Amino acid sequence: MSEDPFGDLDAAMGGGESASEPESEPEPEGADATDAAESEPEPEPEPLDEIDPRERPAFEFDETVHKALYVLESVADEFDDIITYDVERELTRDHGLKGVTKSELHNAALDVATEHPEEIVERVLEQRGVDDENSE
Repeated sequence: MSEDPFGDLDAAMGGGESASEPESEPEPEGADATDAAESEPEPEPEPLDEIDPRERPAFEFDETVHKALYVLESVADEFDDIITYDVERELTRDHGLKGVTKSELHNAALDVATEHPEEIVERVLEQRGVDDENSE
């Protein structure tokens, strides 16, 4: 018995080559194909610092992580409405930004929250109906 449990699968399927072996690319015919490829170099991508920041997101999607947030549906709906209809509209209409992404908007919203932890504390106390004498 072969060490590869799927070794006879290719033969049964009618293929002579292993699926893991890549097929070879056909060679270009003549020097014209080689010369054409060498005479037209690919353009260099523009450095990010030379691109207008209004034209591109603040960061790439690949840099983000997905985190679950558990919120009341009404709060999530209001948040989505404000982000989409107020914030995004102002950024595009009043500030000329293009391609504003949800990840940028969500990141900015959470960043604002991290700058104001005292307001988060007050809101949690308010939600619970706690009248804290220590609050200002």
